[in-house]
Amino acid sequence: MSGLTGNNILAGSSGQGGYEIEQSLRFDNGDYLSKTPSSASNRKTWTLSFWAKRSISTVDYQNVIMAGTAGVSSDRTYVRFNETADDSLLKIHNVGSFELYTSAVFRDPSAWYHVVVAVDTTEATASDRVKLWVNGVLQTLTGTTASLNDDTRINNTVPHYIGRSTYTTGRHFDGYLAEFHLIDGQALTPSDFGETNEDTNQWIPKKYVGTYGTNGFYLNFSDSASLGADSSGNSNNFTPNNLAATDQVLDSPTNNFCTFNPLGISTYNKWNTASEGNLKLYGTGDNFGESTFYLSSGKWYFEVDLINSYGKDGTYITLAGPNDTYLSGSFDVRLLNSVGTEDRPGLYGVAVDMDTGSWSTTRNGSAFGSGSFTPQDCKIGICNGNGAFAEEIVLNFGQDSSFAGNRTAQNNTDANGIGDFYYAPPSGGYLALCTSNLPDSSIVDGSQYFDIDTWTGTGLSIDIQTPFSPDFVWIKDRSNARNHYLIDTVRGNDKTLISNLTDSEYTLTNTITSFNSDGYTLLNNAAVNNSGETYVGWSWRGSDSSAVSNTDGTITSTVSANTTAGFSIITYTGSGSYTSGTVGHGLSQAPDVVFIKKRVSNGSDGVRGWRVWHKDLNDAYFLALHATNAQFLDNSFGKLGDATYPYVAPTSSVIQLGGTQTGSYQEVNYSGDDYVMYCFHSVEGYSKFGSYTGNGSADGPFVYTGFRPAFVMIKDTGSVEQWQMVDSARDTYNVVDSVLFPNSSGTEASASSTYRDFLSNGFKVRTTDVSQNGNGRTYIYMAFAESPFKYSTAR
Repeated sequence: MSGLTGNNILAGSSGQGGYEIEQSLRFDNGDYLSKTPSSASNRKTWTLSFWAKRSISTVDYQNVIMAGTAGVSSDRTYVRFNETADDSLLKIHNVGSFELYTSAVFRDPSAWYHVVVAVDTTEATASDRVKLWVNGVLQTLTGTTASLNDDTRINNTVPHYIGRSTYTTGRHFDGYLAEFHLIDGQALTPSDFGETNEDTNQWIPKKYVGTYGTNGFYLNFSDSASLGADSSGNSNNFTPNNLAATDQVLDSPTNNFCTFNPLGISTYNKWNTASEGNLKLYGTGDNFGESTFYLSSGKWYFEVDLINSYGKDGTYITLAGPNDTYLSGSFDVRLLNSVGTEDRPGLYGVAVDMDTGSWSTTRNGSAFGSGSFTPQDCKIGICNGNGAFAEEIVLNFGQDSSFAGNRTAQNNTDANGIGDFYYAPPSGGYLALCTSNLPDSSIVDGSQYFDIDTWTGTGLSIDIQTPFSPDFVWIKDRSNARNHYLIDTVRGNDKTLISNLTDSEYTLTNTITSFNSDGYTLLNNAAVNNSGETYVGWSWRGSDSSAVSNTDGTITSTVSANTTAGFSIITYTGSGSYTSGTVGHGLSQAPDVVFIKKRVSNGSDGVRGWRVWHKDLNDAYFLALHATNAQFLDNSFGKLGDATYPYVAPTSSVIQLGGTQTGSYQEVNYSGDDYVMYCFHSVEGYSKFGSYTGNGSADGPFVYTGFRPAFVMIKDTGSVEQWQMVDSARDTYNVVDSVLFPNSSGTEASASSTYRDFLSNGFKVRTTDVSQNGNGRTYIYMAFAESPFKYSTAR
C-alpha cells in the first residue's frame, strides 16, 4: 500500500514464485538438531535466514537457534520467540553483551514467517550492528545494543542447537522450520534470500546464490534419511535428536497446508493439548477445535487417525459455520461402531464436495458413510463429545500420511499430484487442503482496489499517492478532534459529508481539489491538511470511468460501480414513495452492506442522519453511522416490514426503499431530496462482511476472513457502543490498537484494552473491552484485504 514505509505489510506468498521450497522439518517438544564446530571462525559477523511456521504452544521460550557451552547459562547466543505472557516477541541475545527485542509480536499459527538476522559488531554505528527483518521488513529493536567488536558464541567451538536451549532441556521450538541458512563472515539483507512478487506484492522465497564461509551451513531438510545434512558444500552436518524421517513434511513457505487452529474459540472447551505441528490433539471433555482453512467451494479430502478413545459418542468431525453452528444437513461423522457402544480406533478419510453439498467417509479404506448438506462458508470442526473421557487424534490435510510417525507413510497424492495421503482420495478431483490448491482470487493484490495512506499535514497543497484513481476517499485527522470527511467522484471533489454528524453535504473548495490517476490533491482545510497534524485516508476504487445512469429501479440513479471489487457509489433523487421506490446499485450481486445519507434537503424535512444496513442485522433493522445506537427497527429500505408491505432485502440489481410517511422514509426517499449510497459485497480474498459473537475473554474470537486484513470496522449491534476503525497503516505490525471512531470527531485512541491481531487468514480479538468483545454480544464487521490467504505469510 502506498505511503507506507518501514512496516510489516510487505509479506509473502505461497506458490507464486519461481523458487519452490518442497518440504520443512517439524519440531515438537524435545526435538532438535545439534552440531559443535571443530574450529572457531567469524564470531563478530554472520547472517541467519530461516522460514518458520509456529505452533503457538505454552512453552515459555521457544529457541530457534542457540550456541553456547552446554549447561552454562552465562555462555549463550540465541534467537528465539519470547513466549512469556503470550507476547511472542522475537529476541536476539548475546548473554553479557547485547539483548534486543522486536516491538512486533508474532503469533500467527496459520502461515509462514521469513526471519533474517544480520550481526556485524564491527560496524561503527551502534544501531547497524544487529538487524532483524521479518518478511523482508526491518524490525524496530529495543533493549541493549551491541558494543563495538563484540564476540558472539555463534561460530565458536561450542554446541550449536537448532530447536532448543544449550543450557537447559526445555525451551524448545514448536512448529516447522524450512530453508535454514547460516552465513559465516557476512552481514546480508533479506534480498539475498527473498523478493517481492510483482503480481501479488507479497514476500516470497528466493534461492541464495552466495558463499557460506567456514562454519556456514544450509539445511533444506530434503533428505529424510539425513535430516541434518548440510547442502552448502561445507559438510557442516547436524545430528538429529528425537527427529525421524516422518518429521519431514510437505508443509512449506511455497505451499502452506491446513492444520488445527489454536486461536479458534468456541462455546465448548479447547482441546487440552495440540502437538506435532498442530496436527495431534488430545482432549478430555467436550472439546471443540477448528481448521486454519475454511471451505467455500471445491472438492476436498483429509484424513483423521483416531489413536485412542475411551467411550462412546466421542470424536467426530463436522462442518460448522459462524459461532460453531453446524451446517444444515452437515455430516456428523462419529468415529465409532454404529452398532456398538465404543469408539473404534482407525484411520478415517473424509471427502467434502462444497459445490454439490455432498460428503462421504471411509474407515481403514472401506466405505463408512455418506450424505448431503446445505453449502455455505464453513470451517472443519474437530470435536470430542465424550464428557470426561479422553480422545487422541492425528490429522492429515495432505502434509503427512505417517500421522506424526504413528503409521507407515503411503504417499498417495490428490487429483493435482499434490500431497501425501495414506489412502488415495476419491476420484473426481478431490484435493489436499493447501494454498497451492486454493482457487485464485479475482483480486490478488488488495492495494489495487483499496488503499490506506498516512501523512503529516503541510497547510499547503499536497499530493497523496494511491495505486489507482480513487472514487471514494474517507479522511480523518488522527492527532486532533476534527470531523471525518467523506468525498467521492460522483458527488464531486468539492462535496463533503461528515460521518459523525447528521449535517447535509458541505461545498468546500479547500479539501480535495482534484482526484488524480494516482491519488488525490489536498489543499489547506484543517480537517485534511493542517500543518504538523497527522492524518489517515482510506480510498476505494470505483468504475475507472465517469458515473453512468442506471434505470434498473423505479428511480433513476447515477452509479460508479466496480463489479470486480464489489463496490458502488450511487446518487439519486427521492421520489416520495415509501412502498414502491427502488434504486439500481450497479453491482453483479446483492450488497452485504449499504451506507445511505441524505446529502441535500430540497423540502421542509431538513437534515437526516446516516443509515447503515448490514446483512447480519435483524430484518428491517439498521445502525446509525453518526451515533452509538444499538440496531433499531427503522424500515429505511425494504418497504414497511409489515404484512401488507413485507421486508425486502437488497437484490442483485436494486435496493428497495421503504419507511413510513412521517418517519424514516425521509431518511432515504423524500420527494425531491438528494441522496448518496455506498454499497459493498464480499469478494473472496479481498473483502468480507460478517459478524461474530464475543466471549468476554482476553482470549477472544478468531474471525476468519480468507485474507490478511488491511482494514476492519466493528460495531456492537445490540448495545450503545462506538464504531471502531483499525488498519495496518497506522499499526504496521501486531498488535493493532490504534482506533478511530466514525461516530466521533475524537482523536485516535491507542490502548491495550482495545487491541487485536491481524493474521494471514483473519483477525483475533484479544481484549475484554465490551465495545468489541462483550460476552454473548453480537458484532458486525467490515474487512478489506491486504493479501488473500493463498499468498499471505504470517503477520
